[in-house]
Amino acid sequence: MKDKIRFDLTDSERTIIIKSLNMLRNYLSAQERSTDSVDEIILKVSDNHKVELDTFDSKIIINALNTMRYKLKNDNQPRNEVNDILLKMIDETDSKKKLILRKTTRGNGRRF
Repeated sequence: MKDKIRFDLTDSERTIIIKSLNMLRNYLSAQERSTDSVDEIILKVSDNHKVELDTFDSKIIINALNTMRYKLKNDNQPRNEVNDILLKMIDETDSKKKLILRKTTRGNGRRF
């Protein structure tokens, strides 16, 4: 079962997330790679203010926001809003992370 993370987004946050996902989508399509997962996330985010995403989808958004942040930095534009959303997404994603500890053994039963 996948962990679902709920995000409450304002209109400006949704707009910035959609812009960053569109940048990622354009990048992928320029390389002739599949954009299906990014398209699904754009639809999820654009439909609701309260969005439920699994950790994979939230990490795609984090990657897109981080790329947008670096682009704004290179263009010497303000990036405060992107930083705030990025921190919000990282905090929510990390709070849902579960650690699974298990013994790692070799084929003969000895530990590494």
